[in-house]
This record gives sequence, C-alpha cells and structure tokens, in this order.
Amino acid sequence: MQDRQMSQRQLADSMGCSPQYVSRLLKGEENLSLETICKLEQALNVSILQNELA
Repeated sequence: MQDRQMSQRQLADSMGCSPQYVSRLLKGEENLSLETICKLEQALNVSILQNELA
C-alpha cells in the first residue's frame, strides 16, 4: 500500500469491502480466503500466490 501511496479506504474501495475489514486484515484479525487474496492482488497489482508448474 505504501509503495502505491494507497490508503486503507482506497484499498477497501478497490476490493469492494469496508475500510474496517481492510484494517482487520492488516492487523491479522481476519483469515485470508482465496477470494480475498485475489482481490488484494488485483487492487495492488501484485502477485501474492504464484502458480508454478514443475
């Protein structure tokens, strides 16, 4: 978020969730579902999970 100069509210808007939910995620109070991880990846334009086929 800091690299992209993005606030919690902006991240929440990008993910389609509440700022309170983002706050709980950042504090580690919420479990990350695959759906949430995908939303984070899209909102931040980063790859959190990598699909590596050997």
